[in-house]
This record gives sequence, C-alpha cells and structure tokens, in this order.
Amino acid sequence: MKKTLQILVVGVASAIVFQSCATRSALRQDSLTSAMVNGDYLTAVKSIQQNPKLYGKLNQYLYYMDIGVLFHYAQIYDSSNVYLQRAVDINQELFTRSVTNEAAAILTNDNIRPYRSRPYELSMLHQLIAFNFLAKGNTESALVETRRAQLLFNEWERKDKNGTKYTNDPMFHYVSSISYDASGEYDNSMISLYKAIEAFQNGPLKLPEEVQNYAYYQFIKNDREGDNTLLGLTATRPQSQVDGIGNEVTEIIVIGYAGRGPALGEKTWRGTWVRDGMLVVNHTGPNGAIETMTLPAPSLPEKELQKAEKGEKTKSGTTLHIKFALPEIKKNPSQTDRFLARCVNCGKTAESIVVNDLEKQLEKNLEDTRAATITRTVIRVVLRTITAEKAKNEMQTGNSMANLLLNVGTDLLADQLEHADARNCFLVPKQVHVARIPVNPGTWSVSVDALDQQGMVIGTKSFDSLTIKRGEKRYLFYSSLK
Repeated sequence: MKKTLQILVVGVASAIVFQSCATRSALRQDSLTSAMVNGDYLTAVKSIQQNPKLYGKLNQYLYYMDIGVLFHYAQIYDSSNVYLQRAVDINQELFTRSVTNEAAAILTNDNIRPYRSRPYELSMLHQLIAFNFLAKGNTESALVETRRAQLLFNEWERKDKNGTKYTNDPMFHYVSSISYDASGEYDNSMISLYKAIEAFQNGPLKLPEEVQNYAYYQFIKNDREGDNTLLGLTATRPQSQVDGIGNEVTEIIVIGYAGRGPALGEKTWRGTWVRDGMLVVNHTGPNGAIETMTLPAPSLPEKELQKAEKGEKTKSGTTLHIKFALPEIKKNPSQTDRFLARCVNCGKTAESIVVNDLEKQLEKNLEDTRAATITRTVIRVVLRTITAEKAKNEMQTGNSMANLLLNVGTDLLADQLEHADARNCFLVPKQVHVARIPVNPGTWSVSVDALDQQGMVIGTKSFDSLTIKRGEKRYLFYSSLK
C-alpha cells in the first residue's frame, strides 16, 4: 500500500510539472495584455524581466522575442534589435541540438520541447529587425535581413513538396522591394515585388488592389511586362490615379500595427482509436454542440510499441478509449480597422492597406501542421494508454482500496500529462498596415489617425518637422493595439 502511494505521489508530481509548463502561456497572456493594449510597453518589458519563470528554460525564444517586440513598439529600436537578434540565435541553436527532447515528448506532451518559432513568426522576427533599421534610416542593414530571410524562404520552399504550405511572406517581400529601390537596386526591387505578388496570390491574405495596380505599372516602368503576364496581373485604375510609380520616389511610409495578435488555447477531443482501423473522436463545445473527427488511425512506431508492451504486441482491431488536446486559435477583436496618414503641410493623404494579418497566418500554420500534430499526439496518447494499462496490471495488490487508488491515480496521471502546445508570440499585432505618401524633398509634418470600422478616430499620433532628402524613404510607426 505504501509503495503504491509513493508511485502515485511521484506520478502526480510529474503531472503537475507538465501542467505548469502548459499554463505558463496563459499566465503570460494575463500578465502582459493590459500593459500592451494601453501602450505601456516598458512596464510590460519590466514585468517580463522581473518574472523570467513565466517563460522558463524551454521558452527562451519567446522571452527574447516578446521583449524585442515591446521595445519596438516603444520605438527603442537599438534595444529591440538586441533582443530580437538573440531570439534569431536561439532559433538557430535549437535546430542544431540533440533530438533527445523530441523523444521525451513522445511519452509526455509537446510542451516539454523547447519552443521553436512558427515560420510566419520567424519572418515577422526578421521583418521587425529590418523595421528597426529602417526607422533609423539604415537601409543597407535592413537589406541584410532581407537576404537572411530569403535563405529561410528558399529552405521552406525546398521542403514543401506539394507547394501548399507557408514558404514566403508577402509583407517581407513588399517592404524589401521598397528598400531595394531606395538603395538603387532596381532589379532586386522588381524581383522582390514579383515575390510579394506571388505570395499574396498563394497565401491567406488577399492581394490589396493598391499593391496590384502599383506592381502592374512598376513592372512596365522597369521593362518587365512579362512579369504581369506570368502573374496574371491587370490594372483596375489608370496610371494617373496610382501614386508612387517610378524608381527612387521620395516617400513617407507609415507602418501601422492594428489590434492584438492571436493567442492559442486548447480543444479537447475524446473517442476511440482502433489499431489498423479508424480514429473517431468528438469535441463538445461550451454550447453543447458536438464536433466529430474521423480519420485513419495513425500507425504506432513498432519500436515504441514494443517498449510500451514489453514485447507483447497489440493485435489489429484492438480498441482504446483516448483523450487528447489540440491547439486552438483564440482571436482578439480589434477596434482598429485602418489608418489615415495626412501630410499636414503638403495636403496629401493616404489610407492604409493590410500587408500582413497574423491571425490568418496562425490559422494557416495550424492548418499546415494539423495532420502532423494529430498523428504525433494520437501516437503519444495511445502509447501512454497502453503503458498505463500495463502498469495497472503489474502493480495490482491484495488490497482493494490500494487497487482503487492505483487505477484512479494512474488514469489521473495520464489525463494530466496531455496538454496541447498553446505557445506562440501573441504580442505581435493582429494586422500590419502600410500607407505611402509620395512627397517632394523638404520638411514635412505628418498626422496619423487610427480609425474604427465606422471611420471614427480612436487615436492620433503626430510626427513634426520631418526633413526628407531626395529619394529617401522615411518610415514612421504607429501602434494602435486596441
């Protein structure tokens, strides 16, 4: 009896450890959201630095990226890049480490693995580094990030055999095109613009009409009419109504961050796994609605199956009742719908366009990884269930109460070990907007309004006495995360 209780205590203690790993993401959301929405970014930075246990050793990538994002919002660009670059380094280190932690995740859950960036997050990370350089007028350093990111895009394209997953980022290529143009690299500018249009067409974000028309006439301007044919581009407005056509146009470029980015929770599924048959599971929503998922049952790794059963193989047709959790997106409603940029003393205005939607990017990422996540999760749960049942049989005692505690405790342990990986960088904005105002060289003042869906002003930021040289692209940033 005493030995049985000791086993249960150790098991439940282990489950509590894994439970705490799974809930850290929720705690981070609770502790940081208010300061971020209110624009008190440095308070949020201080909160993170004073509470590193909110992240732990497994989430160091998120620790540095979150601080870097907050410093970027606070327009402390050098500090932002220090932290963002550390996040880049950590992500690179993780892909060269031992896979021991991957093996451990088979019998516990995905939260035991160090967090590795989702592809769209990694693109956003490099984009923010580039934005920090552009905010300081350092176009060449921003283009270094363009080249680093292109290596990632090349690798993702190589691995995507079916051509259906996220492998390119329209915002990154669009901004890179502007940067190449500012540095006089017109061919590279057109190549990046081509990739931007292609990424819009193949990704979850609709190609903005403004970008469509700009690209169409810009390709013609640079003797690349064939690109319009390859991309199937047509113009919806005459060139006289499209601003900014030409090379090295002097511009004020406003980058607007609208709303809070998405977070992750988990959705629990229960049902039956049939070896060499089907997996049939259900999820019951808060309103009682039932979702059903029917899939071919994932095959178990023979080596791991034999470990679990100690040499005894489960026959075809064997059924197990299982429970598992999958990550589920948690969307945050945004008051900010768009931005209106006004050059106060030159009379020009520009309404922003959406060049990135992190909510849609996360949805796409969950879709891209859904099959792999389900397979990995179900295999883990089935192996753990087999192991638990084997342990129950081997540890039965002559005491009925001890047997009851053993069975209940083993089931509780298995249940508590199963949590979805609900980690992500939720401090990124919901959407990234761009507004471009071509101007003559001179000194200008700009006012940027954040607008809701009805066009009502919910926030304003002013930029005064901006001296802009010929051919310069001056970047201004406004965060409206309400």
